[in-house]
Amino acid sequence: MARVFLLNGSVVFWPERNVLHLHSDEAKRITLSNPATRCLLLLIQQHGQVIERDYFFEHVWIKNGAQVTNNTFYQNISLLRRAFKELGLNEELIVTVPKVGIRLESQLEVQELEMDEPLEDRPAAATETLAESSVQLQPKKRALWWLLAGIASCIVASVITWQMQFDARLSHYLPLSEGQGCHWYANQDVLKFDKHQQFIQTSALDCHSYPWIYLTLYPNFPRISALTCRQQYSRWSDNDCITYYYFTEPRHAGS
Repeated sequence: MARVFLLNGSVVFWPERNVLHLHSDEAKRITLSNPATRCLLLLIQQHGQVIERDYFFEHVWIKNGAQVTNNTFYQNISLLRRAFKELGLNEELIVTVPKVGIRLESQLEVQELEMDEPLEDRPAAATETLAESSVQLQPKKRALWWLLAGIASCIVASVITWQMQFDARLSHYLPLSEGQGCHWYANQDVLKFDKHQQFIQTSALDCHSYPWIYLTLYPNFPRISALTCRQQYSRWSDNDCITYYYFTEPRHAGS
């Protein structure tokens, strides 16, 4: 028997298998990384409470002998939000509290269950199947199989690397404010968000057509960029976005 969690009666979380899947259709599943699984388990164990970033660092990475950066942490939280969204849960159930930590909304229903582990997940069965297949393969066929597997692995690695490098920084932006149809996000590599809030209060951006807005603003830099999108930005889909640039002080052309 394995311990699992049923989320909102519709999504099953298997910590031991690093998997989220629909309760009604196990084929619709998302495999999580080990750190993302540990993050979600911590959020469930302290349901509704704000967990400080350093607590995540200690219990998810450092205790397991791994190094961690802010970007790594926020990337894993973003992966959890995307997984929730793809399985029909509201990704905003995972809430970032600026300069404090992360919490799981108390309105999310979490039920702990015990379920039988599927036969295909049991190591003995998998080992036996692999051994039988190896005996049946002739030397030439085995070499061809390894060649094809190597090519496929290279292709998959190239695609994943490209996706991760493609504007990955937007996945780390922090949700800052909501109002009048706008969802405001801010670059997380600053200490204060006062300037962001001032911009939001005076902004006249079109929140009806482009409600998702990603602000990039630094205290001592004269330029502000606002990436406005029709839907929440995702590296895994096409995005209809427009970028606006604002200058907080006049630029002087050289004579």
